[in-house]
Amino acid sequence: MSMELIGILGVIALIALICCRVWIGAALGIVGFVGVIVLKGWTTAMGIVVSSPFTQLDNYTTTAIPMFTLMGMIIAETSIGNNLFDFANKFLGRQPGGVASATVFASGLMGAITGSDNVSCVIMSKMALPELKKLRYHDSLSCASVAAGAPLAILIPPSMAFIMYAMLTEKSVGTLFMAGIIPGIVMVIAFILAITIACVKNKELGPKGDKFTRKEKLKSLVGVIPTLILFVIVLGSIYMGWCTATEAGALGALGAFIISLIKREMTLKKLRVILVETVLSVGFVLFMLVGTFIFIKFVALSKLPMAITSLVISIQAPRAVILVMIALMYVILGMLMPQIPMMILTVPLLYPAVLQLGYDPIWFGVFVVMMMALGAISPPIGMDAFIVSGISKVPVTTIYKGLVPFIVADVIVIVLCCLIPEIVTFLPYVM
Repeated sequence: MSMELIGILGVIALIALICCRVWIGAALGIVGFVGVIVLKGWTTAMGIVVSSPFTQLDNYTTTAIPMFTLMGMIIAETSIGNNLFDFANKFLGRQPGGVASATVFASGLMGAITGSDNVSCVIMSKMALPELKKLRYHDSLSCASVAAGAPLAILIPPSMAFIMYAMLTEKSVGTLFMAGIIPGIVMVIAFILAITIACVKNKELGPKGDKFTRKEKLKSLVGVIPTLILFVIVLGSIYMGWCTATEAGALGALGAFIISLIKREMTLKKLRVILVETVLSVGFVLFMLVGTFIFIKFVALSKLPMAITSLVISIQAPRAVILVMIALMYVILGMLMPQIPMMILTVPLLYPAVLQLGYDPIWFGVFVVMMMALGAISPPIGMDAFIVSGISKVPVTTIYKGLVPFIVADVIVIVLCCLIPEIVTFLPYVM
């Protein structure tokens, strides 16, 4: 049996374990460990388990994870999210489908602070769905606007997905953060346009929201100014080169804590919940990373990435056609498995081939994350759709019907970024 075939069998085994709901980190570690035993023997496998994960975790990039997680948890436990939605609602609510547009806009702002689509999904479900229901929005649009807005959190920095990609490819986290800003903004605009067009065609989907005075609008703006300043400080410090991603994350966590103190929302009980949730979330991610690096060692030893690179290069087709094939693969995988495991599984295999084809590694990182965001709302899995369904009690099939315009808008933005890569690469290369 060839080494490459063993590598393929390992990938199939990993997918099978994940589908059987084995912990992702455990599945990666088990397959990687057994695979190395088959390829190189027990001694080599034990050496990798003992040294490789901890060597890889002992780097500066990893320290960005707890910082941004802590910032997200502080925001999740305070009224900062409510202020963001209130601000978006007062400025956008009067247009057709305006409150749904406000939900997407607020999700983009929320994602720019939390970095987690699941956190954004839960928070926006609790804030936006009651308001949308009160205004008699159709369940399909109201739930779809929450589900579609949530994945913006992995595209608009800070993003755990970009941190993961940086660790897998040894690229700069700060550079990837900058690359996600313009595509994220374009995605928000595309979603708002999709909502407006849908509601103009069918007014029953989403009526106009309440009318607010200029004074009420200005008051809502004042409520989000501290949060917007925090966002500018975090990303501006990275862009200007004053802070690394980790330092910016620490600054953001401190800023969020100070805002919560000023608003008198931080209590000892809340602080305890925030710290416990942060430790549990970071522990989960680090455990997954340990399994990831064991699995990557196995994949490298199997020479599967080199075989895939040779196969891709040998295909007699334009590189654009190959990119479409990669995109279709991500759509299919996005229907079958969660986002982060999909990245862990595919990036180490495809990255060498993509570089050989001449694609920019930073651009490809954003491309992968955009495909992950698309997968998060695509049937039959679409994890964010399931989260909203669980909270709202609306059937997931109804939510998927409402997601069709968002999926179309998503695909259009992805194609646009492929045709005009400068949308992605402009900010990183003027840093």
